[in-house]
Amino acid sequence: MDLVLLRLSALGDILRVLPAWANLWEAFPGARFRAVVEDRHAFLLEPLPWLEPVIVRRKRLSNPLTALSELKRVAGLVREAEVSLDFHGILKAALIPRLAAIPERWGDGVTKEFAGSLQTRPLPFRHQTRYDQALGLSEAFGLSRGAGGLDRFRPVLKSVELPDPGAVWPQGAKPRAVLVPGASRRGAIKRWPLRHWITLARLLKDRWELRWSLGPEEEDLRAWLPEATGVPALPRLGFWQLAAALRQADRVVAPDTGLLHLAVVLGVPVLGLYGSSDPVVAGLPGGVGTILRTGISCSPCRERACQRRQCLEELLPGQVLDHL
Repeated sequence: MDLVLLRLSALGDILRVLPAWANLWEAFPGARFRAVVEDRHAFLLEPLPWLEPVIVRRKRLSNPLTALSELKRVAGLVREAEVSLDFHGILKAALIPRLAAIPERWGDGVTKEFAGSLQTRPLPFRHQTRYDQALGLSEAFGLSRGAGGLDRFRPVLKSVELPDPGAVWPQGAKPRAVLVPGASRRGAIKRWPLRHWITLARLLKDRWELRWSLGPEEEDLRAWLPEATGVPALPRLGFWQLAAALRQADRVVAPDTGLLHLAVVLGVPVLGLYGSSDPVVAGLPGGVGTILRTGISCSPCRERACQRRQCLEELLPGQVLDHL
């Protein structure tokens, strides 16, 4: 069997479909699995060598003058496949298997831009987490082939081989926690106020071994935050070295970002600090951690330009401390 799995972006969303993809591989070990992803996220497939990456060039896909030719090029790479499973549900993703004339085209029930009209086996829509959404598609396809149990979550990166991050944690009896104050520029509205992070670090550092995780978007913080709080930052690491450092922690505290969901698939208990994020759609699998939020009336929302940010301002460090 030759299957094509589609999830073009983004980092956190690709991480959330990996458990479903791993379940499919376990259920159909003799099948060929090709994953259609954008070039900027192809590295996420590296720990899973049974996934063959099919690369979409993002710059060409984002340009209206070259998008169709790029979709046709990618379709040509998967033309002989028997089945496609669309874990994205947008028109660009749905067009690829349609242009490739793949006869059996499944969708996970979330469709935009009439993408569902291009699928031959679309699932009904359900308001659920993106983890459950992906697992539900793998389960539905599995049942159509006589294989059940593909809807169970498991941390698929818990035991995979990762590069050594070096000595980022000292030996000692304290539990270890990684604090993630940042978010992508596009997701800046998800950031918990920095003064709350500083207060939380002060409250925790005598009982926990703490590390800040500061990415390229937080280089300005690296210059002063560790010294001001007495909490070291993890060194500048490659993505999979960072994953290995996270996997050595006992807890990751983060907003709704890619690193939160990386910790989930690594098997590290998480504490998610949510403001505007939908606690259902952007939620967590059962048993992997806790989401904290104020639940004010205007939350969740998709207002990236919100100036009040009351939903996060009113989520206080003492509440986070209580859950740790």
